[in-house]
Amino acid sequence: MTEGIGIAGKQHDISSACSFVNSYISRCTSTDGSDKQMDSESNRRRFLGAVGLGTVAMTAGCTDILDGDDSSGDGSDGETEDDGSEEGTGENGSEDDHDVPDIDGGAVVFVYDDGPVEDYEQAFPVHQEFDAPASAGIVTEWVGREDYNDNDWMTEEQLKELADAGWEIMAHTTAHTALGEFELVEDVEPDDTRIYPEARNHGFHQVFDLEITDGDNQVRRTITGSAEDETGAYIEFDEPIGESFAAGETVERYPEDLMHEFLGDCKQNLESMGFEVDTLLAPYDIVDDRAVEFAEEYYDGIANVNPGSMINDVDDFDPFDTNRDYFIEFTTPTTVQNQLDQVAGQEGIGIIGAHTFKEEVTEEGIRETLEWVEERDLTVVTLRDAIRAAANADE
Repeated sequence: MTEGIGIAGKQHDISSACSFVNSYISRCTSTDGSDKQMDSESNRRRFLGAVGLGTVAMTAGCTDILDGDDSSGDGSDGETEDDGSEEGTGENGSEDDHDVPDIDGGAVVFVYDDGPVEDYEQAFPVHQEFDAPASAGIVTEWVGREDYNDNDWMTEEQLKELADAGWEIMAHTTAHTALGEFELVEDVEPDDTRIYPEARNHGFHQVFDLEITDGDNQVRRTITGSAEDETGAYIEFDEPIGESFAAGETVERYPEDLMHEFLGDCKQNLESMGFEVDTLLAPYDIVDDRAVEFAEEYYDGIANVNPGSMINDVDDFDPFDTNRDYFIEFTTPTTVQNQLDQVAGQEGIGIIGAHTFKEEVTEEGIRETLEWVEERDLTVVTLRDAIRAAANADE
């Protein structure tokens, strides 16, 4: 069995890991972290780099260094401006010392989708073998549900165990709703009750309203069904559209109030459980400019704006223009290893993902990928910490 990637993805034994943690604490000054809303994008990113959003998992046995117990006698708080009395590991994985991980040489972020129980039973133990954190995108309405969508979903207690081990809990919306808008591919007449969008992701949720708009006129209707007919994939509404709309000039999308519900309520619900929630994983890998505008009101970044490549440049890293690729599904081992080579060669940030409830995503596959990461001496961090580290590199 591997010895582990360590606190920030490198090889460390327990004593050296503790020294690493202790030396970081001695350089930290406290902050309340309350000024997350800044006047500009650049100021916000500098703020992230300066105060941080949380840290990666610490090696077992070292967390007592961070729990604020002055009886340790290490004197680490005596050299800073602050007395260090508020430094420590908070509940559910949040930490107050705001250390920024060192990602010189490149980093990899593992982002797991949806929150199935397999994240806890399958991915979590393998990541523990490597002392490697990960980020888990959680659909809040699915937390703790059994035999829903043919799967069981992690409980709040299991999520807390992940967070306490250094995993990041991310938002994945309240109900796994696609956040983008879709262009209509067929004209709409006033008496039509069906529309034909380029993709019918919004038809998967038949309890919400959709907005149909060409920029000048807009109509709001409630979804009652979705299927395919001889014309194509359609979404059915509870009443006629009432206006004419032209294909290619019209989109369907969720109204503003629902966008705020999907994004804001998800964050609020997870935070009410005690989690620190700073980032978003977009359902279905669907993100557009409008979705980004809404997400920026609540989060510091999105994991999967551009699917298909894992490679992100540290020097030009935009947390709202990220690249993510899958590392087992929809790919090959050769492709994954080649992209990891590029991440290492560029000293970049690789963002990779998986759905652990899928049959092809196995413990062995996760372990093999972590071994490839270790072989390339890449640091494993959460998305939260990748954002902070990249912001620090810009200063």
